[in-house]
Amino acid sequence: MRRLLTTLTTLTLAAALTVPVAGAQDLFDGGRIGGGSSQLIPPGLSLPGGELPETDQAVDLERYSGQWYQVAALPQPYTLQCARDTTAEYGVIDESTISVRNACGTLVGPGSVIEGTASVRSDASLRVNFPGVPFQDENGPVNYRVTHLAEDYSLSVVGDPNRLSGFVLSRTPNLSAEQWSQVRGIVESRGWNSCTFLTVPMAGGRGDVAPLCTL
Repeated sequence: MRRLLTTLTTLTLAAALTVPVAGAQDLFDGGRIGGGSSQLIPPGLSLPGGELPETDQAVDLERYSGQWYQVAALPQPYTLQCARDTTAEYGVIDESTISVRNACGTLVGPGSVIEGTASVRSDASLRVNFPGVPFQDENGPVNYRVTHLAEDYSLSVVGDPNRLSGFVLSRTPNLSAEQWSQVRGIVESRGWNSCTFLTVPMAGGRGDVAPLCTL
């Protein structure tokens, strides 16, 4: 466990040195972790294993809209302000655009909130953009891909195509042991190392931070 935490810390610090950081106003106004945005990741980086596949079913935007709880995620250096209760809320603007509102609790200061939009690029891929965040290209590549979606839209696993980000979204903050086991299997089947995904402390759910591989 100590070796794992040391590795995660090293990776986070290394990423922080290479990833452009949003303006000072975003220190407590971010929440990007809840929406799966990877727009601050330098282009060209990727993990071995090929591109993250889309889910088999086309995403119904109306059914996908509403609030999701981010119960686990691959930590991102630009969302370190998010300590607990991370959520993402989506709404349909039109057939090709959805609204995005990411929020989370912080250790100090007010809660973190950021709002933006996402453009539909395919049956299960979006481009998420947040106004005021530097280094963005609204016409840039996909940075939000649904790779798993439960038939009843109760659980979603998303990430960027290069799998440098990953997020587990649930309609409820609490998952059973059986559901956590299912999530771990999905994450691993998509080419991620489940030990790099950490649970997110959540009111009404798990209150700790634990590697997904230990659940």
